[in-house]
Amino acid sequence: MRTAQLIRVLAPRELRIRYRQSLLNIAWAIITPLLMLAVYGVVLTQSFGVTESCAPYLLVAWTGIVAWTFVSPAIGTAVFSLVHSADLMTKLYFPREALPLAAVGAALAELGIGLASLVVFAWFKGIGPSAEMLLAIFPLLLVIIWTAAASVFSAVLATFTRDAIHAVNVLLRVGFFATTVVYSADQVPPSLQWSVELNPVSVAITALRDTLLCGQRFDVHLMVIHLLVAVGLLVCSVFYTRSVEQRIIDVV
Repeated sequence: MRTAQLIRVLAPRELRIRYRQSLLNIAWAIITPLLMLAVYGVVLTQSFGVTESCAPYLLVAWTGIVAWTFVSPAIGTAVFSLVHSADLMTKLYFPREALPLAAVGAALAELGIGLASLVVFAWFKGIGPSAEMLLAIFPLLLVIIWTAAASVFSAVLATFTRDAIHAVNVLLRVGFFATTVVYSADQVPPSLQWSVELNPVSVAITALRDTLLCGQRFDVHLMVIHLLVAVGLLVCSVFYTRSVEQRIIDVV
């Protein structure tokens, strides 16, 4: 069975497992980022007076939180995927990259719900449709492809050293604050702007805000560079996974 076919089978299964015996089910895809928004939004707006020029701050923060609640759970789940499927991998042959990519596929459902809520909230705030909104597909592709690449690589790395699992969890926690999730790129000091431009998730979040909230176009050259790098990383991660398939079975 090909990788794409396996992902179509495994992703819905992963989503069902995630919300098994849950009364609220997929509603957690909205509840979780809302709780994060309530905490960080109130703290930053009331305590530090954070504002945004082109859109209300809470919408700016919501955009970042929706993106991050896709990236973090996807990678956080994918890093365990090969280790937890050791019995299955020793009995059946299938493309190993399908397991971490299925975790990303399951998280796409939550991303879709979050984006739909963002559009609705923006509409209530008087931000209507614009031609620039169609360009949001590019930052969305960037964050999805980059997350897929990181998920595959971290899952394979975790089979060789379990320290990778702990390292990924730490990086995700640190990454939340190092990424422009609850603040905008404009609020980063000029001396640290390079860190925003090097961070693909920050680039994607900033571009989403520009297109969906501000009716502006993002930095095309920066976006193209990050997309090419993300695609390259995903291809390399898949090829690396296939090159060490036997070693994965031996150590898992």
